[in-house]
Amino acid sequence: IVIGGGVIPEQDHAALEAAGVAAIFGPGTNVLDAGARVLDLVTGKRRNA
Repeated sequence: IVIGGGVIPEQDHAALEAAGVAAIFGPGTNVLDAGARVLDLVTGKRRNA
């Protein structure tokens, strides 16, 4: 699972997602929301593995 975070220009998000980045979290992202998204990704990957 590839997850990106930090100051990533909005115009780069589509290319990153097309390259396989599962989630992108920018500055100000709510930590609880980010954690929940990561758990969803990990749980989904485990079910599909």
